[in-house]
Amino acid sequence: MNLSAMPYVSLILMLELAVGTLAVVTVFDARRMVTMGYVQMGSLIAGPMAILAVWLSIVVLQPVDEVGGYALAGSWLAPLRIALDVLLVVSVAHGMSAFGNLRRASLVFGALGSAVGLVAIVLVSGYVSPPAWSFVGMLLSVMAGAGALGGSMMAMSWGHWYLTNSGLPKEPLEQMSLLVAAALATQVVLLVVGMIEPARIVPLGDTSFGVALVANPAFWLRVAVGLVAPLTLALLAYKAASIRGMMSATGLLYIAVGCVLAGEILARGLLFATGVAL
Repeated sequence: MNLSAMPYVSLILMLELAVGTLAVVTVFDARRMVTMGYVQMGSLIAGPMAILAVWLSIVVLQPVDEVGGYALAGSWLAPLRIALDVLLVVSVAHGMSAFGNLRRASLVFGALGSAVGLVAIVLVSGYVSPPAWSFVGMLLSVMAGAGALGGSMMAMSWGHWYLTNSGLPKEPLEQMSLLVAAALATQVVLLVVGMIEPARIVPLGDTSFGVALVANPAFWLRVAVGLVAPLTLALLAYKAASIRGMMSATGLLYIAVGCVLAGEILARGLLFATGVAL
């Protein structure tokens, strides 16, 4: 991957983590399954990620039509910046409501932030989708990435909450683990489709090397470390949580978070190197 594409990879990762975290926290808070302290902690993840995403979009990203030989839809950048600005404002409002113990307000801002975040995901997908096999494929890839990254982070965090108070319900950890598994399974399907459907525009940068995707070691790292390993770990965490083995489940999810993050970095790096949405 060309180093000039790193800010774009980082932007996608920050957005996935911010939106995924905010959505997971809000859904489980709306069902009264988590504590306000947990919601506050989630806001401390989503807010800074939104800040970094806004900073990248304004200070680093430029209105260009290609980066390192990778084609971009430059006209999508301006509305993306607006969506990220709104996401930041709403995320801050969500955090202030949570720390003010205003549960109803935090739910409203959490739901609004999740909706705005989805709009931002649509826009960033359109922004980087020209070389990919389809806009829909790119969109599903980023949405699944948000579910896997945000879900694994918040599942691991709830495991910590349970370890400090064994009276908390085990169902949130079970359901979050299944959410992560479902998101990763979706990414597996998208990876198979991406291997079958050729890129519409092959990047012309120095990092393409003309190497076929299946001959690229980074691809197999994406498969093994970014998909197979965390999917297995998420299912094992679900099994452990179902028998109240919360310490084991939390440890498994610790590893899963690292694998998912590494997998997302590899997937987005391969996108800018090969044009294949993984």
